[in-house]
Amino acid sequence: MAVVSGTTRTRTEHSLPLGLLGLTVSMGVPLVLAAAGIAAEGWGAISWPGALVWGVVATAAFTLFSIMGKAVGMTRMDLLDLLGSTVATPHTGAARAVGAVMHHMNGAVLAVAWAYGTALLGLSADWATGLLWGAVLTPLALLMMSTVGTVHPAMRHGRQDDPGPAAVHFGSMTPLGSLLGHLVYGLVLGLLYQAWPLA
Repeated sequence: MAVVSGTTRTRTEHSLPLGLLGLTVSMGVPLVLAAAGIAAEGWGAISWPGALVWGVVATAAFTLFSIMGKAVGMTRMDLLDLLGSTVATPHTGAARAVGAVMHHMNGAVLAVAWAYGTALLGLSADWATGLLWGAVLTPLALLMMSTVGTVHPAMRHGRQDDPGPAAVHFGSMTPLGSLLGHLVYGLVLGLLYQAWPLA
């Protein structure tokens, strides 16, 4: 079954089964990692306050980087609007506000997954593993962007741009911007968690 999504300039046809699989993989990998860490290492294996607080701060750094990327023409993507328009009217302050909450909550969850990943693998939770985590998150994020049109209500009704494969509908430099943004996220997360774990 095919799903067509996006505005007239970003119209994209998705295979519903493949789109759902892509979304499941992109969001499921970090959740499975966190769940496996909790099951194997226990609730006390990481600093939850450190992961949650620094995950939000690192996401704020990512957000600032993405705003700068849009300002200099690296991408057209307004990530906060894209996320928030799943439940709010696209291209509004409400969509961006909801998107900001969603994005920062996601960043906190991803930080927990990183902390448990380092615990499971016996690695240090520091700037180096943070950078590595940022690199790992990039293909997952691009997979999500490639398939989100399958389920995004505003995209399916033609009111929001579909990112397209690897989000290139927002500009050919968008995948590079995503990589750099996720590296910023990982670096900030790792540096702050290592320096001030808040345990």
